[in-house]
Amino acid sequence: MSNILQEQIGLEQLDSHTYRVGHHNDWCIGPTFHGGIVAALVYSVAKKHFATTLAAQNQPDVHTLHLELMRPCTSTISTIKVTDIKVGMGASFLQLDLSQNGKLNLRALVTSTNFDTPGPTSDIKTPSTNALSLNGLGPTPDFGKIDAEEPDPNWLPSRSVSDLLPFVRRTRYLYPVQGFPMRGIVDYWITYDKPEILDGAHLAVLGDMTPSLSDMLLGNGGIFDGHAIHRMKAEAAAKNPGKVTNLHFSSEQALAGKVFNITLTMDLQFKQRVSGQGRWFFTRATTKALEGGRMDLDVDVRDEDLKPLLLARQAILVIDAKRRFPGKGEGKKSRL
Repeated sequence: MSNILQEQIGLEQLDSHTYRVGHHNDWCIGPTFHGGIVAALVYSVAKKHFATTLAAQNQPDVHTLHLELMRPCTSTISTIKVTDIKVGMGASFLQLDLSQNGKLNLRALVTSTNFDTPGPTSDIKTPSTNALSLNGLGPTPDFGKIDAEEPDPNWLPSRSVSDLLPFVRRTRYLYPVQGFPMRGIVDYWITYDKPEILDGAHLAVLGDMTPSLSDMLLGNGGIFDGHAIHRMKAEAAAKNPGKVTNLHFSSEQALAGKVFNITLTMDLQFKQRVSGQGRWFFTRATTKALEGGRMDLDVDVRDEDLKPLLLARQAILVIDAKRRFPGKGEGKKSRL
């Protein structure tokens, strides 16, 4: 039994409304935390608060999570203060403020629920709750073949073994053989390596584990561009069908990127609990427009039966990479 993510988070409850979380280089892209990891930190604190300080409410689950990301989180200790905005019988509302080195980095609003509590439920399945709503989706992978490293005619397996966001070394991806023919839409499957025991924090991470749709729309190529990643996978699969392609990405390659995505706000809605290990998750990421450096991103995460698990939405600022990485060209470092 193992939960490396929670071990790395190292959550400590200092008092009834104050928590401390750790840091790890596995979470970093350059000097800052990956956005999905930040969401997982806040999720874990809210979950702990519902289980301890507000245990009497019997609302152990995070229902919604809204993040306003004012400053990037870096590899240092974070303190999270919780304010009980409203404690109710059916749902409670929390405000969580994450600070590093005495400065406020983000503010979050969280609501609670209990996924075991019965309530009105419709037997009528709407288009959004089944595979029919996912236009262009390929057949579900044969996960037995994937695990045995036998070729699946529709999906290409890969793993990142880079020093850029080392966290993903413990995951595997499946990209569609046909690539991504629909502009602004990316489909893939992802799993965490066994024996990682899954919880909602792992789902929170998946809300921000997509390739860069801005790079794809701009045709930039490079290590964040899903089209470029797909080409590498397809070339490797042609030589070694069924084998997991190890993708090597470096910080130097990231520095060569043309744009960088900064998440301003992130909204997550959890649809049910997750547990167990070795499960595959389907993800569809979509954007409606990239205009003037502003981009929306919707992420739909589902289980192996394509039942919704997580709905995520981001407001993203797309900036010149020279503003993001010190020493790249002559640009100034971004203050965002």
